[in-house]
Amino acid sequence: MVFAAVNAISQVDSSKLTNLSLKDLLNVNITTASKISQSVELASAVVTVITKEQIRSRGYQSLLDVMYDLPDVKVDDKMYSGMRNSFTVRGTQGSEKFMILLDGVNISSPSGEAMPIMQNYPVHLAEQIEILYGPASALYGANAVSGIINIITRKTSRKDLVMEASQTTGSYGYTNTTLFISKKFSENTNLVISGQYYYDRSPDYSQLYKKDSLLDISSYRTGTFNTIYGPVTPAATVSPRYEAPMEAYNLYASLHAGDFSFSFFRNYFRLPTAFENNPSNSVYNKNVYMGQDITVANASYKKLFNKITSTTSLTSSKYNMDPKSNYRNLYTAIEPAYKYSTCSMIKMEQQIDYSASDKLTFTGGAGYESYEAIPQSADLESPIDVNDYIHGSYLGTDAYYRPEGLAAQFYFIKYHNTGLYFQSQYSPSAKIHLTLGTRYDINSRYGASFNPRVGLVYQASPATTVKLLYGSAFRAPTPSDSYAQYGSFDTPDSGRSYHSYFLHLPNPGLKPVKSYNAEVNIQHHFNDNFIVAVDAYYTMLSGLSVVADDNQSTHLYNNMFNGIPVDYIEVFANSDRQKNIGGSIQLNWKHSFKNIHFNSYASLSYVNGVKESGPKERLEKIKDLQLDFIAPYMVHLGTDLKTGKFTCSPRLILMGKQNLGGIGDTTGNIIKRQTLPGYALLNISLRYNISRHLSIFTNITNALNQHYRAVGFNMDLTKKDTPYYYGQHQDPIRFMGGINFTY
Repeated sequence: MVFAAVNAISQVDSSKLTNLSLKDLLNVNITTASKISQSVELASAVVTVITKEQIRSRGYQSLLDVMYDLPDVKVDDKMYSGMRNSFTVRGTQGSEKFMILLDGVNISSPSGEAMPIMQNYPVHLAEQIEILYGPASALYGANAVSGIINIITRKTSRKDLVMEASQTTGSYGYTNTTLFISKKFSENTNLVISGQYYYDRSPDYSQLYKKDSLLDISSYRTGTFNTIYGPVTPAATVSPRYEAPMEAYNLYASLHAGDFSFSFFRNYFRLPTAFENNPSNSVYNKNVYMGQDITVANASYKKLFNKITSTTSLTSSKYNMDPKSNYRNLYTAIEPAYKYSTCSMIKMEQQIDYSASDKLTFTGGAGYESYEAIPQSADLESPIDVNDYIHGSYLGTDAYYRPEGLAAQFYFIKYHNTGLYFQSQYSPSAKIHLTLGTRYDINSRYGASFNPRVGLVYQASPATTVKLLYGSAFRAPTPSDSYAQYGSFDTPDSGRSYHSYFLHLPNPGLKPVKSYNAEVNIQHHFNDNFIVAVDAYYTMLSGLSVVADDNQSTHLYNNMFNGIPVDYIEVFANSDRQKNIGGSIQLNWKHSFKNIHFNSYASLSYVNGVKESGPKERLEKIKDLQLDFIAPYMVHLGTDLKTGKFTCSPRLILMGKQNLGGIGDTTGNIIKRQTLPGYALLNISLRYNISRHLSIFTNITNALNQHYRAVGFNMDLTKKDTPYYYGQHQDPIRFMGGINFTY
């Protein structure tokens, strides 16, 4: 991928970058594609590399900022309760379908839950960020379906102390603080400590977009919400103000001492749980939030024995939901409904790398993971006391004969996974590089999975490289997917008995989603400073999880739950399939005008496809359906301009029409989606180096002050009474300024 290769400049002294050609800048090694160091050009994968120089010049404050500028990635922000954003990579929607690594260690949720991407993942400490597109389960196991993001941390080569700190403030109560400290004690001993804290009061959309009647907050003052189910007056207090603050932090420490290394990572985020719903049907208050954290510790020992490298690692990962996390929407009668979940994982892995010759290498490994989890609970009357045994009652079930309410069902599950993987790389000639790999996983909860990988890299000439790639992957059902429960209960006799009109209940037999991808990538250097890449892919997914009537699918409940009659029970079931087809054209060029130097890029991305009902094509009962969450056409344009001590990085995203979930037209052979208009999003970063140690910077997001909207779940433009929006409002123009100090 040309965007990747041209921007892979982290191995070069930044003071010399302006004098290097793009061909020189290609000289970078990556580890994500094969778990061993290799040239990005020869890797059997399509990889984009973002360097620390680009992070600096483009003013990236978070991994979310990076994601906006990636080709083939569509970002929909502030669109889902408690999760904030969604990412559609080459037509495959969901942040739970790609993994986030820190120096190769998985820092995503151990349970595979979808997490927001923002300042909870660090970029300020990155030497480079490697983004691998496509399936990677052949090496990494579950959840590497649409790709991998690997943040490679900086390591100082100086023996004295290196420290970098930055402080950013901005409009609408934005603040972001980072600290990075590195110390090299000896040739083989290095310590890194870093941290980041972010807070954003956020714009008051009810004041910004007054023409949107769905943003009316008069109910916050009157105390009565005019929901789509009728007027509701909650007992719990509601602040009269529209409040949607966001908060996050991340902490990192690592020690490398000879062959041994240890790292610690922790992040936390706190977000509104009302993003998806409008204020007449939910509460935008600062005490209505979702808080979650992830803590990861990793120890590894790497030893070289002649041609064999042995790497032994032990990883502990834990995810927690803040027990005070709560929703307040029409489904909870505008009362606080508390949630809780947790998951812990211990992983042991042994990897062996064998370099048989300059032409042949082998990589093999085995890993064992042990999990304990409490999947996300149903709506609870009060927060869980984590210092007591886990118990609670269903929201709204307290009654005269049962003042403590109906006891909630919690699920305590233990499971394990064993994975074996093997990969060989062979170069029969200087022009041909072959990769063959496979992984076999056995999971005690959902069974076995086999995922092969094949890659051919052909250097047709010194200027042209062709990659032919095939791979498969799987996304494991999370505990909260398999044991999801929500709905409500009523009592006709003051608590003697209970009844429910609707419940969504667990399906412990939920299976993984499978993905298969074939791809062709061609990269050509027209000269040392102008490169073009063309990419085309075809992806199939099967076993997609959809809601289904229990009586017509799993037959688990027969309209009863713990002795309580239920009129309708739905479950998640592996039913649907999906086909994506797409590609991109990407250009990078480096040029100068007098003493002004430009490193520019442009990309055009195309994606389309269909969703199909039923596990097999012959069992289809309805027409195929267009994909949602995609914009078939996206354009990214940008440049990193440098002159003297000044840098400027304008970046423009041109988004085509966006497909919603709502149905638009059923008359053709394929059911068409409703669409939202596209938009032009311009972000600008400016930086001035006052001295070698001190710089100031300004970031302007949405510089054109576009009132644009993103896609959200369940949106239907034809519904008059809706708890959602007709397109999710996005932030107006925002200004941020800061100072960076390096010692």
